[in-house]
Amino acid sequence: MIDNAVTPRRISFRFSNLTILRWAKWLAIVLLFALFYGRVVAELVADWYRYETFSYGFLVPFIAAYLVWQSRDRLKLISPKPSFWAAFPLLIALLLGLIGQAIGDVFSTRVSMIMALASTVYLLLGREFFKPLWFPLLYLMLMIPPPYVLIKNLTYHLRYLDAAHGANILEFLGIPVFVEAYFIHLPNMTLEVADVCSGMSSVFALFALGTVYAYFLPIRASLKVFLAVCTFPFAMAANLIRIVVIAVLAYNFGAIVFQSTFHWLTGTTVFLLALLMLISTGELLRRKFSLTVVRDAGRNEIAADFDSRDTSVVSSWLPHGVCIFVFTATLILANSLGNGQKMHLNSDLRLLVSPETHGLVQSKFPDLYQDANADEALSVVTTSQDENPIEVFVGYRGEQAGGIRLGSPKINFPEHWNSVWLKPANVEVAGDTSIRGTWMLTRKGNSARLVIYWYQIAEDTFSGEFENRIRQLQRAFLERRTDGAVVRIATPLLDGESVEQAQERLRLLSVQLYSRLTKILPA
Repeated sequence: MIDNAVTPRRISFRFSNLTILRWAKWLAIVLLFALFYGRVVAELVADWYRYETFSYGFLVPFIAAYLVWQSRDRLKLISPKPSFWAAFPLLIALLLGLIGQAIGDVFSTRVSMIMALASTVYLLLGREFFKPLWFPLLYLMLMIPPPYVLIKNLTYHLRYLDAAHGANILEFLGIPVFVEAYFIHLPNMTLEVADVCSGMSSVFALFALGTVYAYFLPIRASLKVFLAVCTFPFAMAANLIRIVVIAVLAYNFGAIVFQSTFHWLTGTTVFLLALLMLISTGELLRRKFSLTVVRDAGRNEIAADFDSRDTSVVSSWLPHGVCIFVFTATLILANSLGNGQKMHLNSDLRLLVSPETHGLVQSKFPDLYQDANADEALSVVTTSQDENPIEVFVGYRGEQAGGIRLGSPKINFPEHWNSVWLKPANVEVAGDTSIRGTWMLTRKGNSARLVIYWYQIAEDTFSGEFENRIRQLQRAFLERRTDGAVVRIATPLLDGESVEQAQERLRLLSVQLYSRLTKILPA
């Protein structure tokens, strides 16, 4: 007779194997996620450490983890029910990550990471499990610094607004003042509203804290959104107060104000003042529009769902298999794109502005433009036929991927220089060929320079970063190459000289450089 009895030892062995398999499914997904996004996380943490404006990002993951921990009792009672519809947003998220890696755009890869995390949770655990987690997952988006182009544009406009409104308040206080762009001219000195004085650093940090503060307030959702949005005007108002106070003190006591620790402390004071405005408004809303939170009904509803859960779905390999397959296919494709061709120039960049070619003579020029990401670069100052200095920068990179790409002259400047305005440039070369670039006026104190810059790929030129990246994306998928060049030419705007005269000086050299660079760049 065959003994079909199942011994406790066999049950224990099967249970152990089942537990190992369940853990193996999750560990495989975590490993694949880490392989695809590990570098993204490392670069993100490096940005938090490197840029003080985004140092608040260190707090965001811990705050999100605390929000999840707050929902732990509710999550314990929810039966995971995988939703295969979430495979579509997961595919979109990973595709966005692939595109970001192909064109070297760190913002899209970081957004892709949060989208992929949220989609994976929805796919493996289902809609009911995702409900308590949607806000912590969405909150993780705040740890991602906005695109630098957006930050630079916002900072640029904030500087103008701060200078204009600050001058109005100073006039109201009886202080004589004259405003020119983002410069506040007092009788005894000139103040510049620099990037660090625009209040942008306070805006992002206050929004991150204000959002989680509004989330915990027992008020309507619309009022929570209103309170979170209020962080922007609060931060700007506090910064405006700082500018006015510094200007008043500078008018009365002179430059000694900037040589003391007071000027540094005002930056911290701005954030604390804006935070005080936020908390005061939040408490006012809580007292007038407070809601009674009923928790028992929701808990009973979850408990009922717990009683009817189907544990057979939890142990299924199918949702995990789909997730593992999608991540594995994406990693293979990413590795294929990452093994693209690294191109090289046909000849030396120094031939572009050699004296024998153009009759240009080297000259001295302060504050040269640089780009550390260029594989090869030409940075030289020449003197044109009318004896005015011209700075020429040409940067080339043979492969632009993985977040390392040539910088944009629109947002990268020599120290203390900033843009005043930008206009499209269309420089005719020969026949139907023309250079599509951008005119830009830059300033540092009382000095001004006119700049023309463009991106170039073989014979094609692009005036903006977006057009250039779209072309790079096409080449990455079709030709498996992402090489390109950036050209930046600058000349001082002399006293009594019109912008048109400076433009003509740069236009002549641009035509010469383009014709020569086309032969040097790989076809």
